Amino acid sequence: RQQRVPGKCIKCKTARPNVTIRKCLYCKPCFVRTSVVKFRAALSKSRRRIDDKRTDTQQPAPRAMVALSGGPCSSALLRLALDYHASMSQKGAAVQSPYSQILVGHVDESALFDVVDGAVRSIAGEDVGFCQARLEDVFAATEDSDALLEIVAANIAPGSSVDSFKARFVQLACDNKAEQRSPRERLHRLFDSLGSATNRESLLDAIKAFLLARLARASGCSVLLMGDSATRIASKIVSLTSRGRGFSLPLEVASECAWPQDGLTVVRPMRDFVAKEIAFLNRWAGFASVVVPTFTTGAPAHASIDRLTEAFVVGLDRDFVSTVPTVCRTVQKLEPRAEALAASPCLVCGMPVDPGSQAWRSRLTVSDAPSPSGASEPRPADGSSDQDNDGAAVSLRDISARLCYACQSVLHFCTSDGLVLPAFCAGRLADKACSSASNNAQAHEALRKQVEDFLIDSGDEDSDNGN
Repeated sequence: RQQRVPGKCIKCKTARPNVTIRKCLYCKPCFVRTSVVKFRAALSKSRRRIDDKRTDTQQPAPRAMVALSGGPCSSALLRLALDYHASMSQKGAAVQSPYSQILVGHVDESALFDVVDGAVRSIAGEDVGFCQARLEDVFAATEDSDALLEIVAANIAPGSSVDSFKARFVQLACDNKAEQRSPRERLHRLFDSLGSATNRESLLDAIKAFLLARLARASGCSVLLMGDSATRIASKIVSLTSRGRGFSLPLEVASECAWPQDGLTVVRPMRDFVAKEIAFLNRWAGFASVVVPTFTTGAPAHASIDRLTEAFVVGLDRDFVSTVPTVCRTVQKLEPRAEALAASPCLVCGMPVDPGSQAWRSRLTVSDAPSPSGASEPRPADGSSDQDNDGAAVSLRDISARLCYACQSVLHFCTSDGLVLPAFCAGRLADKACSSASNNAQAHEALRKQVEDFLIDSGDEDSDNGN
């Protein structure tokens, strides 16, 4: 245990303190060094856990991508990660760096918010690989998908036992030029259709998570470093639970998350830092950052669930300084259920879908009884058909079973008919259909092998009839 000198820094014991962290006094240089050591310990610990899961230990260190929004947390994460990588590389082959290369991934949100052009690129610097995606790219054709998913009918009548969403595939390269819209127009139409700022923030988080994961895979990175601080994680725990994401909560706030099993691991090495620590670190270490606007920037606390929970957690932590660490340590003990790890990914957010979410909603929902005139139609089966504007039959799919509870709530309060979801939603639905068809074919072939000894060959039957 370190001995304390009254009125002096707990580390050097000679300088006057400048900040108090958990009842410990630090001067500026010692605080910066302590923060660097704590970050490197967290990063090395996550690297060891990732190495333990690898089967081939002879492979080189993985490549990592830092998710950079330009805010204080992600900017500090980038600078600390790059400094650690540079210092380990200078030591030679005796000490291996946690990652072979560090890249930067950024999602351009200028389609929805007013941001300074080139500000994030200047924070990253010119000596690091910079990969960027735009929000509207989710409505552009890719090699994986050239179609969108349009919800053409929804059974969300008050008092209904379940919600039903019927959707169809819409080709991006349609022949009707009047119906074609630019990706940015489709993005604005999508967010304008959502009923509240909470729903807009939920969908924006899902889109950014998908784009960052796609950037990491395209760049050959197997690790995605996120700059979530302890304060942010504590706020997310409350907000995600309030929005009905408890089924996937252990995966969304975990220190390391490799779900779904697609070769990409999300790591949060800043989860031991509270927001105030990061603010002091950026100021004294000279780490630049920018203001990242959101849908509730400058709005009162009740503007959205995320904004309200953030104000609640920050206010509580101001009076009770152990609030944020206690919440994070408690949730860190949660383990994802086996059903969650084996579940199908949600079409919108990509998190596991709880098979019993519809029944759970019907048991807990309190709403007005439906009037006889407003009774909803029976829920259609998969593969039902409808007609488009030209009278041609189109195939409709009921996607309610492929949506998690939180995303069902987001679409439930949609205020526009014909809501068009991003292309990755259609891609996930198509991948699941192909997977189901492949599984059915494999099951059919296995069943045939079991009974093939009892089958009568048609050639043998013809020869018996000839005799």
